Amino acid sequence: MQPIQLSVFSETARLKQVVVHNPGPEVDLMVPGMMEKLLFDDILHGELARYEHGQFRQVLAKVADEVLDIQDLFTEALQSEGAQRAFIEDLRTLVGLPDDTFGLLCDMSPAGVACSVIGGLPWDDMPGHTRWEEEFDYRVRPIPNLLFMRDPASVIGDGYSVNSMATWAREREPLILSYVFRHHPRLKHHTDHDKWFDQVTPLVRGEIKAPVSLEGGDILVLSPKVLAVGCSERTQADAIHLLAESLRAHHAEDGTSFDHLLMVLMPHKRSAMHLDTIFTRTSNDECLVFPPYFREGSRELLNVTSIDLRHDELRMSTGPSLLKALRKLGIDLKPIACGGDDPIMQQREQWTDGANAFCLAPGVITSYGRNIATAEALDRAGYRVVTAKDVLNDPALNLLDGGKYLVQIQAGELSRARGGPRCMTMPLSREGA
Repeated sequence: MQPIQLSVFSETARLKQVVVHNPGPEVDLMVPGMMEKLLFDDILHGELARYEHGQFRQVLAKVADEVLDIQDLFTEALQSEGAQRAFIEDLRTLVGLPDDTFGLLCDMSPAGVACSVIGGLPWDDMPGHTRWEEEFDYRVRPIPNLLFMRDPASVIGDGYSVNSMATWAREREPLILSYVFRHHPRLKHHTDHDKWFDQVTPLVRGEIKAPVSLEGGDILVLSPKVLAVGCSERTQADAIHLLAESLRAHHAEDGTSFDHLLMVLMPHKRSAMHLDTIFTRTSNDECLVFPPYFREGSRELLNVTSIDLRHDELRMSTGPSLLKALRKLGIDLKPIACGGDDPIMQQREQWTDGANAFCLAPGVITSYGRNIATAEALDRAGYRVVTAKDVLNDPALNLLDGGKYLVQIQAGELSRARGGPRCMTMPLSREGA
């Protein structure tokens, strides 16, 4: 197998390799009593969610060289010598596995471990372990949020971060990603020098008690020299400073790292849980935004702390508006309004991830078909609006013909999970540098 060279220096360059996760039995095992703890607002119809996600993956494959599933990568990583036992021991430290569950996992195949750790493992005598009036209990609980591959790890330039999740529901995901990066035969050539951020390793080693949270939905690579990171309800300022210091140290060492990190100061609310729920880039000179947070003169305009990474210590300055801060750094983006011009539609469609577009190539984006006003705004901006079925059924339709496209994904079920196309993807490499 050919090694994978990490390379994400843009949000818009043509996608080469991307990781997703098809929603499996973990969504089928979730009952209403688990929803709040597992960060869902509803339970999903698994079969329909898998159909929609399959269509989404086929659209990605029309442009990307490889569309990889994290469960396959995890299974293959566990086949490396000593990796399965080490992972189960780390998992026991992280979540407190009972001895009998630890032994059961040790006796499984790598595929069995991956399936159990992601999909969940019920007790043999399920009624005896269930408090029906309160919640369901599992030997190993399912992790349905792994559908949102963007968050537990991020590729930033030619390095990566093993992120630290803000909530108990997602604590297991970064450990899985850590093992994939360190043990998968196509990725294990990377060293600690390539890792920008990691709170998981010191956590399982007992070196820290409470990691600071950093989630991938808040990290946007806007150019080879500029990052934007949301300081949100899921990502703490202290974590952003740790990431910035790591990038600064790398810059000081060989001058190849990023020059600037823009920390976007966000409201701590569920509707804006990550930066990519209110701002995504759609082309080299355009972005999709939730207008109240980016419109000049708005009472909700978000302030930005600019962090200069080029010196012996971090240098910071604060000003209004991410778009203004980007223009100062040579990135002039025209905003397109999620929800169009109607304030009611802006709020409705931002809630259903209208601002969370994912770029397959410059000017070629995917979004949920239900966000009609957002699609109309993109149409006015010159994007040809097509459905996923159009792309998959018309061999003459070439997304890489130089035009601008919005590919609408059928997502009546996926959209109920509160995450959009960018949330569901973790690019490993894009064209260029």
